[in-house]
Amino acid sequence: MKSKTAWFVFALAVLTAGGVAGWQAEMTRRRVAGLLPPAPASGRVSPVLEDRLAAARSRAGGLFTARSGLGQLARVYHANGLFAEALRCYDALQKIEPSEPRWLHLPATILAGYGDLAASIPLEQRACALAPDYLPAHLRLGDSLFKANRLAEAASAYDAALGLEHDNPYALLGLARLDLEAGQLDRARSRLEQVVSKTSYALGYDLIVSLYERLGLTQRATSIRAMAKASGAYRDAPDPWVDGLIDECVDPYRLSLAAGTVARNGDAPQALRLLQRAVAVAPDDVAVRFQLGTLLVDQGQLDAAQHELERCTVLAPDFADAWAHLTSLATQQGRPTAAAEILAEGLRHCPDSPGLHLMRARVERQAGREAAAIAEYQASINLRPNEADAYLELGQLYIAAGREPEAIREMTRALDAEPGNPVALGILAFHAVNSADEATARAWLERVRLQPRIEPGLVSRLVTAYQARFGRSP
Repeated sequence: MKSKTAWFVFALAVLTAGGVAGWQAEMTRRRVAGLLPPAPASGRVSPVLEDRLAAARSRAGGLFTARSGLGQLARVYHANGLFAEALRCYDALQKIEPSEPRWLHLPATILAGYGDLAASIPLEQRACALAPDYLPAHLRLGDSLFKANRLAEAASAYDAALGLEHDNPYALLGLARLDLEAGQLDRARSRLEQVVSKTSYALGYDLIVSLYERLGLTQRATSIRAMAKASGAYRDAPDPWVDGLIDECVDPYRLSLAAGTVARNGDAPQALRLLQRAVAVAPDDVAVRFQLGTLLVDQGQLDAAQHELERCTVLAPDFADAWAHLTSLATQQGRPTAAAEILAEGLRHCPDSPGLHLMRARVERQAGREAAAIAEYQASINLRPNEADAYLELGQLYIAAGREPEAIREMTRALDAEPGNPVALGILAFHAVNSADEATARAWLERVRLQPRIEPGLVSRLVTAYQARFGRSP
């Protein structure tokens, strides 16, 4: 009898617990259902994205999957650029899981991207409080506070990041920017030198060159410009919570951008995976296929690259860059006859391509067909007069043929197209020295010395030639 009573009590406890769990799950499901954004109108998104959203919405409607389904739905919306819907999902998740920092950090990044700092900063502050060891949240908070001109608070956020990683270049860069705002140039210099040293000038390039010039260290600024090249764009710090959203992305343009970023950061395998997914989603997207083809060339996967580039020429016969890269690839593979045929076919489809005419000029020049090469260089110049390459190569052809006046004319035109071009400057300076035109030679040498892209060895040779010709230093 005793054992029967114990069994009854145990069964009742299990049933009661199951009932409570089921009741709680049903309450969560109903709550989620009331907070979901409406599905995008038909035709607003691609069929692939529509299917992915439908699967996430189905999970969000499940009895025991409502919470995880809502999180997945938020990530799909966010990853594919549907930010209004993503924000609504994140707002719902904050109500259901108020202690989860991701549901604060992720919408904060969207709002900061919109420039809505008043809304993003409180969310990021709460994310930092809930996840004090998550470094990217402190960095993003510091950046937002800096943009909002809340400089003391920004410094505290960057200091918190340095507390987690003592030499983090993004935090040091943020503090250096604050030092510059405060006029603390020496302290800014110390921090920026750490940043560029740690990142090989991927971060801090522009700031440190500008700072050296402000400090009167012109030679140091010039030497940096000579050895380093600015990326042209600030790169966000790695952020696993944000970066991981790419797993939910099926938008070919966004996949293409992400692939470019990870490729620049040295992760070619991941870039290839992203581009292959983009091609699977949008097989007729020429830009994505072309990006995949060029990356495959860089990785030495030449047969696969050839397939992608050939597909580009089928999808868009007037896309000159695909013909140019396919020609170069055939040359690289040791197929000169195929390369010539591909180039000829490309020119038939793209007769107004300056790049393809320039390639044909090089072929003709290498084959010793001078007149044909000159005609092709002129065709390239006529189609794209604002770039220096064709002028330079035509000028060098004239030099090799002993046609000096024409060579000098083309080098001068190259400088008109690209002021400061190192090749043109060097040749024009040597010509002035050889012509015994001291005033002109001195003027060209001065321009050469001011051009950081010219190697010191060339400058030295020019000075030696000047001294030999005129018997004194310039």
